[in-house]
Amino acid sequence: MDRKTIVITGSTRGIGYGLARKFLERGNQVLLNGRNEETVNRAVDELMKIGPGITGVAGDIKDQNTFRELTDQAMSNFGKKDIWINNAGLPQTQAYFIELSREEIECLISVNLSATMLGTWSAIHFFKDQGYGKVFNMEGFGSDGRMMDKLSLYGTSKRAVQYFSKAVSREVKEEKIQVGILSPGMVRTDFLNQAMTGVNETEKERNRKVFDILAEDVNVVADFLVSKMLVSTKKYDRIEFLTKRRLLPKLLKLMFLKHKTE
Repeated sequence: MDRKTIVITGSTRGIGYGLARKFLERGNQVLLNGRNEETVNRAVDELMKIGPGITGVAGDIKDQNTFRELTDQAMSNFGKKDIWINNAGLPQTQAYFIELSREEIECLISVNLSATMLGTWSAIHFFKDQGYGKVFNMEGFGSDGRMMDKLSLYGTSKRAVQYFSKAVSREVKEEKIQVGILSPGMVRTDFLNQAMTGVNETEKERNRKVFDILAEDVNVVADFLVSKMLVSTKKYDRIEFLTKRRLLPKLLKLMFLKHKTE
């Protein structure tokens, strides 16, 4: 089997960790990333139980040197990079835009958008020299233009990621390089809990009931996304888990619950 080497930013927990696990279970090689050395080492130790093709780099993706280190470590450990996944992202405090601090605005844009761009830039430069490669950027709420109160900052960042990914895929259309999007839908991870920061208890309970119905287990979503990434050949590919076929039964269940509680 042709073992692929995959670099995943923000992969010590959540969907990023789930992707790493599923790539390893298929016999591939993975380079993890997280800001904290302790959590990176812990994730590597856990995933070592699956197979030896795992290593990690601790570093903040807001720092361009982290991307350089990820490339260097991929080459020194595995000799190549096949797939680069810009997964790292931040939720926003559930508040109106005007209520957010300047620091939160700048930090979220730096991670969700600027770091995605710089990660893509770094990966494509390497793939041009290597002669091939795939870049996948992570979608989120707002990517399709939908809007929701108190998610204006997060939604804007993810809408920009989709435009950016499509635009860059056109720019490298003559190369053997893919640039695509991963659309996991709503996944049961710590990210959902973080997204409820600042929400009152009544709203939290209402959100939990919605999450219980709409959200999917991380292993199910990760397995689907990994299987699709490995065989994808489109110049621009949007790999979507929560298709209309999967969403419709969930929405019907949600409507039934809402009717029952009224």
